[in-house]
Amino acid sequence: MTHSTGSTHSVGSGQARSTPIIIFFISAIIILSVVQTIVSNRLSTSGIALGKIEDQIRSLKMANAILGERLFKASALTTIVSKASELGFVEDKSQLVLTKTLPLALKQ
Repeated sequence: MTHSTGSTHSVGSGQARSTPIIIFFISAIIILSVVQTIVSNRLSTSGIALGKIEDQIRSLKMANAILGERLFKASALTTIVSKASELGFVEDKSQLVLTKTLPLALKQ
């Protein structure tokens, strides 16, 4: 009888050792599931924000291209000439040509 009692005792201690391990694994699974849910939620919100930022980038690039084209047109020589004539500037048609050099100082 002593022998059978000793074997029962060793089986019971095996169950006592496996119970904390099972509790540990179940707790780990629950904790990791909660962490995965939190991370997934944050990623989905970040994805929405990222989409808004990408839309803003696209619209700013479009506006930049339009402004670049307007700047190119405004800086064209024909545009500058027409704007100058609207403001009253006129082109000087006379040409002054000196063929003989003049002395810098006259002797007295």
